[in-house]
Amino acid sequence: MSIDNLNGLSNNLRKIEREFKQIIEPYRTDLWRYCLNLTQSPWDAEDLVQETLLKSLSVLAKLFQSVDTKAYLFKIATNLWIDQKRKQKHIDLPYNDLLFQDISATESFQLMENLSELVSHLTPTQYIALVLTEAFQFKGKEAAEIMSTSESAVYTNISRARQTLRDISNPEIAAASKRTKPINNISPTAAVELLLKGFRNKNPELIASLMDENVITDITHSGLEYGKDEVEKNSLKDWAEIVQKQHEIVSDYIELWGRPVIIELERKLDTHLYLNNIHYVEMNNDKITYWKFYCFSWDMMQLAAKELDVKLNAAYFYHIF
Repeated sequence: MSIDNLNGLSNNLRKIEREFKQIIEPYRTDLWRYCLNLTQSPWDAEDLVQETLLKSLSVLAKLFQSVDTKAYLFKIATNLWIDQKRKQKHIDLPYNDLLFQDISATESFQLMENLSELVSHLTPTQYIALVLTEAFQFKGKEAAEIMSTSESAVYTNISRARQTLRDISNPEIAAASKRTKPINNISPTAAVELLLKGFRNKNPELIASLMDENVITDITHSGLEYGKDEVEKNSLKDWAEIVQKQHEIVSDYIELWGRPVIIELERKLDTHLYLNNIHYVEMNNDKITYWKFYCFSWDMMQLAAKELDVKLNAAYFYHIF
């Protein structure tokens, strides 16, 4: 008896996804910056970008009119973020203003560097209107289409946002802009120390020995792998082939932007460090049950390299299609 499976459909979808990624590539960095402005966390921004790309691809099958690619992506990201905020804080927002609808339809702001403080003072709609028009230079009509609202409502939200900002004292903004240190050293457990050794020694067998048989590997923006065997045959094998051609591998366990991660770097012959990858792992009984890495998250990797004051190893990881 034959076993029904979705492999044939999966192959077709991969071709469609590759074409989709090629089309949206010119807007990926702007989308990532927008998601970072909304979430105020590189990790959350990366998750929001991934959700946005998945949702925007799936929604396309239900659209029968032409769309502006950049505005369409921003619209999906906006709706997803509003949904998240509503669930987190039970924000009382009219669904008609913010749910996805058919897509048809100037005063300089000097405090954009303090967005993490502004988001706590403004309503989500005020904040989004301000970011779209001031940070990303969308016209009022374009912002209205992204927010599924009227152009007059956009200008009302901007006006109210600016009034709120005028009510905020400069000392308060200045104090809020002093962020906590983005990088902290943390002590690894014995299992994590062994994992670091696996990276440093370019040893895929040692890394695999720490994996649970049912490990889930999330290769951000690239794919998912279920089970240790699948990881060994694919992503771990690919990793080993790459690092064997590299020089010294430096690996550390740190807290980056509030999350404990493993950073993997190459020290080249020029003695400079180059960021290879960022790994986040979850363990149970000293076995990796969930492994997520970010080497294909180009914009986040660039930000991380800047934060770590290292260069970025870009030879392998820019295009993901």
